[in-house]
Amino acid sequence: MRRPPHASPGSFVGHICRTRILRSAAVLAFAIAAGIFAPGRAAADQVTGIQARNHDGQTFVTWISLPGTGWKYLIYKSSSPIRTAADLAAATLAGSVGDSSWYDRRLSTLTGTVYGYRTDSTAKPLNFVRSLFVSTADDAAGGYYYAVTAQAASGSEDRSLTWTANALDVPVFEAPALPRPVYQYTLQISFMTVDVYTLWTSSRAHAQFPEMSNRESTPYDCAVVRGGDAPVHALVFRPHVRGGSFLDVAENCAGEWDLTMDDYLGTPDVNTFWFGYHENYDITSTGNLPPLTGHVCDYTMQRVIYTLEWARRTLPIDPGRVYVNGASMGGICGVFLAMTRPDLVAAVMVNIARFDFSSEADPNVPTCAFNTGSGQRTTCDRLWGTVDTDLPTDDGTLVFNRLNAGFLARQLANRYVPPIIAFNGRNDVIVGWAEKPIFYGVMRDTRAGGQFYWDTRTHWSSETAAWKPMFDYMYIYRYRSDRSFPALSNCSADNNAGNGMATSGDSVGTINGYVEWDPTVIDDANRWQVSLHSRTLQTLWGALPPPDSMTVDVTPRRLQSFVVTPLGAYTWSERNVGGVLVATGRVLADVNGIITVPGVPVYRTGGTLQIQPASFLAVDPIERRLGLAPSFAPVENPVHGSFSITVRWARDGEAALDLVDLSGRNVRHIASGTFAAGPRTVAVDAGDLASGIYFLTARQNGVARSQRIALLR
Repeated sequence: MRRPPHASPGSFVGHICRTRILRSAAVLAFAIAAGIFAPGRAAADQVTGIQARNHDGQTFVTWISLPGTGWKYLIYKSSSPIRTAADLAAATLAGSVGDSSWYDRRLSTLTGTVYGYRTDSTAKPLNFVRSLFVSTADDAAGGYYYAVTAQAASGSEDRSLTWTANALDVPVFEAPALPRPVYQYTLQISFMTVDVYTLWTSSRAHAQFPEMSNRESTPYDCAVVRGGDAPVHALVFRPHVRGGSFLDVAENCAGEWDLTMDDYLGTPDVNTFWFGYHENYDITSTGNLPPLTGHVCDYTMQRVIYTLEWARRTLPIDPGRVYVNGASMGGICGVFLAMTRPDLVAAVMVNIARFDFSSEADPNVPTCAFNTGSGQRTTCDRLWGTVDTDLPTDDGTLVFNRLNAGFLARQLANRYVPPIIAFNGRNDVIVGWAEKPIFYGVMRDTRAGGQFYWDTRTHWSSETAAWKPMFDYMYIYRYRSDRSFPALSNCSADNNAGNGMATSGDSVGTINGYVEWDPTVIDDANRWQVSLHSRTLQTLWGALPPPDSMTVDVTPRRLQSFVVTPLGAYTWSERNVGGVLVATGRVLADVNGIITVPGVPVYRTGGTLQIQPASFLAVDPIERRLGLAPSFAPVENPVHGSFSITVRWARDGEAALDLVDLSGRNVRHIASGTFAAGPRTVAVDAGDLASGIYFLTARQNGVARSQRIALLR
């Protein structure tokens, strides 16, 4: 039986891995005693037996290791032969490795068995006889020579050269290509068959291979669990929790293939939260300090993206059906991957994730691990610098903007965020609570959609939490990355998440959870159509039925064929299951070509929403693109009785402002006449109207713009 992803912090696989870590010390001690690491010193500090082989854009350089420990091997590269000291001085230092570069320390430690790397899927594993360095091809093709020198821990580099011993006499031809993870082993892990691969990363950015570490030839393992016999499969990426590993695999219940990767640091910081670290962070040191200058690199996220792209190219995967399922740090990976490369994933389902690393003072959970001075905040400081320092990333974006999912959602407002289904707890002392309602609000305001559930769970009590029955990762199979979806917002049945304080909001609630839709969306050049209905939600103590009727704003996202013209006019209609027209209206796309249909009725029996271009346009399309529609200043909802609204008129001329209800009936004429271009604040008296959803509609130049108002008496 599958163990739920949200149980990973204490999972069976995690227990096995911890047991194997304890066993590994004994295994390695035995290896040393047996002579695998061959204590002693060489008569000369010069290696022999250099060999090099290139495939898939990388050159695998090996040589016979020197006896003993404490060696540092330096690898040089040149387009000319390296024969003399002058040649060596003119060559490029490609990188360096230490002892036992043949040895997959991570896999060996996790399993308690000594494993050497393969340089190709058909090659025999390396052993203690040979060392390994992997060089990624430069962007210019050509022949290259390599030389390897050695330096003892207490000595200086021996720069002497001997052809065919520590310097190549024949060049290796290199050309830019996509490096691939190299197959290593097939293992049995937790009763499942797992294929292990290794990707050697580069500290230099190449045209087809981004920098994914700050040390050349740093290896990272990943694993594939094969699915059923179908010709193509869905792929589920399962990023592990903090302290977990790429061997935290899960049984694939629906015939999908699973991919796991490793976010691991050999330092007290353990992981990078699936993002990366400062350019000068020492991945071998216990003494890293918070950086004050320089920039932060998203090494880990780039490796995740590259490995997913490799899987989509190489494995029998339907590229439209790639999903992410993770908990805790794995959930963080899912959210930020969706924000970083929305085209790569169809949807994500995550549990107990964090959305904003810049938040460091959670008043609801004073002991939150990400609060100032707490353990995981200290780790973040060493990886990226403090929030106050806020160093730039490679593209110039400040790091704590890159690590704020709300900021990233705003950047994607004119595109789309893949559907995110997220579960969180109000009593979570690890990832906190106060940042969650803020993120929910951004997703609502940017019309990004998603489904969000919260209850009273802690970081470790998901198995007994209210919404446990709703955490079924196969639900996300309804989404495809090559299919549009309705992004929902402002559902009238939404619960109140509060303001982040313990006493604010509903203790158990959902946003957009009560609305369901048929995944067979019609997305043609001149029509977009989706069927909506309400659904009953399941909690640990029973069913929660939806209201008999409700409304929701619908924004078509990830459009494939339906053409939306910026500021274009569109008509919409809603018909019930019997085909009877129950609502209709006219909306304008915004300046970026995004359409939102407000207040769409949703019934238990269902209905169909259809959007089409308006049959006639009141003004020339070029004029609309010039921004001649009126606009509204932001309105803080809800409003009570009398309130003020600021309208910005696009130019001098006749205009009108009205208040319209959900049925399209004009319930209050507010203002009309000739207005000057610019902002004008108008008082609205709605004290005699019933509570509900209304729309302020401003008309000018033959174009209308509406602002949704939630009125409470």
